[in-house]
Amino acid sequence: MNTYTTEINDWKEKGYTIVKNLFDKDVIKKCKSFLNEKFNDVNNSNNDFGSNGELEFPSGEIIDKITINEKLIQMVQKLLDSENILLVQSDTWSKSGEINNNSQSNKNQRMHMDYGNNTFLHPSKWDNPEAVAAIIYFSDTKKTGGGTAVVPKNGKQDELYKFPYINMPGQNQYPFFNNKKFAEEYFKNNHKDIYNFRQKLYNREIIPEYSTGDVLFYRLDVWHRGTPVLINKIRNVMNLLWKKKECYWINTWNPGWTKKMYYGILEKMFEEMSPLQRSLFGVPLPGDKYWTLENIYVLKQRYLNIDITPYLSKL
Repeated sequence: MNTYTTEINDWKEKGYTIVKNLFDKDVIKKCKSFLNEKFNDVNNSNNDFGSNGELEFPSGEIIDKITINEKLIQMVQKLLDSENILLVQSDTWSKSGEINNNSQSNKNQRMHMDYGNNTFLHPSKWDNPEAVAAIIYFSDTKKTGGGTAVVPKNGKQDELYKFPYINMPGQNQYPFFNNKKFAEEYFKNNHKDIYNFRQKLYNREIIPEYSTGDVLFYRLDVWHRGTPVLINKIRNVMNLLWKKKECYWINTWNPGWTKKMYYGILEKMFEEMSPLQRSLFGVPLPGDKYWTLENIYVLKQRYLNIDITPYLSKL
């Protein structure tokens, strides 16, 4: 059994890692087919990040199986050294290859960190990570382009990873530009020292080649950016984010996991989940003090087909 020791150490030390063969190949194949059919033309792919709510979890589609995959959950637990994690984002979307010179275009992104629109606060010290982000690829970037560029942290004294992390658009009252060209022109003309710093980031970036099913795990405090998809090509991915349960200052990106209740689809999925999968959404694990005999009883009354044995066994 693969313990992913090298990958875990890379994530903790460099800020990112790429994990292969985490999922069942048949599920990945079905997800890829679903997305290729849905986003079969550059005109029906997205012009910006995300699916505009359409393929956020729970979507009722095959991609939901990826979001609650137990191997994926267990990997995140290992990265954060905690069993108590919560899912805060799951969205599947496409990115098309086209020429777009708009200042807010995500086609060729500026270098950035992701903490900026996930929390009001600054990230904690490096040795105390609060969250894990991931991009799951349903396309082969050797064919489509659009691989995510990353800047590995190079030791504890790396000049590119000194507090505070504010040398980017949208921080410290710097105007926000998503497009690399506009962002760097602004800093070159207005803040030459930051421009020079950011050039070091681009000089250090690497752009791995991602295959279908690969998972890029990265931190909210690692420098990275989206790169252009090839013209007339489409790249499909799922973006996810988990946090330690106690890090309540990291906000939930999706509108709410229970918002689509009442219609049976989500209830059925919930009944079929394992306790580990349910814990992603705030349901206490077996053995938690929440699980009294009464609370287990009323859980069974609400979900008639749920297996309550794991909760009873830990009383």
